[in-house]
Amino acid sequence: MFLAKVIGTVWSTKKTPDLEGVRFLIVHPYDLDKAPTTHVVVVADRLGAGTGETVMCAYGKAARTAIGNQDMSIEAAVVGIVDRVDLSDTQSEELREAARSLGRDNGRR
Repeated sequence: MFLAKVIGTVWSTKKTPDLEGVRFLIVHPYDLDKAPTTHVVVVADRLGAGTGETVMCAYGKAARTAIGNQDMSIEAAVVGIVDRVDLSDTQSEELREAARSLGRDNGRR
């Protein structure tokens, strides 16, 4: 699993039948040492995450299990919407601050 920030939505009117009714988001994965990474991932979302929110995502079988269909043609999915991130066993103040900022108001203003 990985943590990511939702930065957008993907709209597709033509797609394979198994993807009908599935919402897709663009997420920016976090590297807790440095903030967001430099790449983005398209993930399936059945939880209703919104732009600006921090989410937990999974790849592969775990993603398909979360969506509820092992035969679905997806590689990544939202498996949780993050309320808060707490790190207690680290000496890095920078890492603790990065974790705190992930949960701060979680995109809700």
